[in-house]
Amino acid sequence: MQSGEGKIAGAADVGGTNTRVGLVREDGKIIRIEKFPTPVQGKPEDIPLAIASTLLEIADGIPLAGLGVAAAGPINAREGYLDHPPNIPFNIVPITAPLKEAIRLPVTFRNDCRAAVLGEICAGGARGYDNVVYITISTGIGGGVFTNGRVITGRGGNAGEIGHFPVDTTYNLPCTCGLYGHWEGYASGRGIPIFFREWCTVHDLPCAEMTTPGILRLTAEDIRYSGFRDALAKVNGRGLSTVIAAYDPECIILDGTVIQSNPDLLDQALMCTDRYLDLPVCLLSPLNGDAPLIGAAMTVFHPEMI
Repeated sequence: MQSGEGKIAGAADVGGTNTRVGLVREDGKIIRIEKFPTPVQGKPEDIPLAIASTLLEIADGIPLAGLGVAAAGPINAREGYLDHPPNIPFNIVPITAPLKEAIRLPVTFRNDCRAAVLGEICAGGARGYDNVVYITISTGIGGGVFTNGRVITGRGGNAGEIGHFPVDTTYNLPCTCGLYGHWEGYASGRGIPIFFREWCTVHDLPCAEMTTPGILRLTAEDIRYSGFRDALAKVNGRGLSTVIAAYDPECIILDGTVIQSNPDLLDQALMCTDRYLDLPVCLLSPLNGDAPLIGAAMTVFHPEMI
């Protein structure tokens, strides 16, 4: 399989509910993939051991260049562990050391959004660009920044936490981190219902308990609630404006279930960005949600970029 197709790396994308393990070619093509529930009922070490056993099973003797692991933060990339992750019920989850011991291969470990921007650079919508920001708007909001040939990681691997950029002081809504006014607290899949309820209260409109998809359908169809779209666009415009001012990207790639299912949110947000800014190219990811997995493999193939 390897001859004529380049090197192959293992890749893992660890989530709070499910973990995906795959084999990825150097050109970004996923050739095998397996998904399983993230083991959170036993010991923290069960997570890397499940990754290792799944990888060895799907590799079935195929020589691998190494294994790249991506996970939602916070992480300590230098020491190789998840550090009090909010979506996994363990304080510390060792990743790098137990995986190296189990598979006897080089192992890299990065935040999922930092991996994803590398996936977009190498195999997705950001090919050909040198300064790129990847933004996911899903359950939460996260980001990865690539500039001048490298992913910005920061001291411990957590640079690019754009979901915690302050975007509002009017509603002053709580974020999952415990602070107030953050982008994630308003415009993520988890934040939109909270923002909508508060907006309805301020505007004296009835508000039933609704999910984010239901809210976005209602506000697109019922003129009484259309003003919420304007409020959401302003919040997203502030978030994008801050990203552009901070990182000066040539290209922004947007991903995640909220924005991929509602691409009009991007158009509305761009109308609300600060006018003095030189807007970059803004695109939806073409990688069908696989940017973190592909990017995890790319950290094996391109260590000079991380």
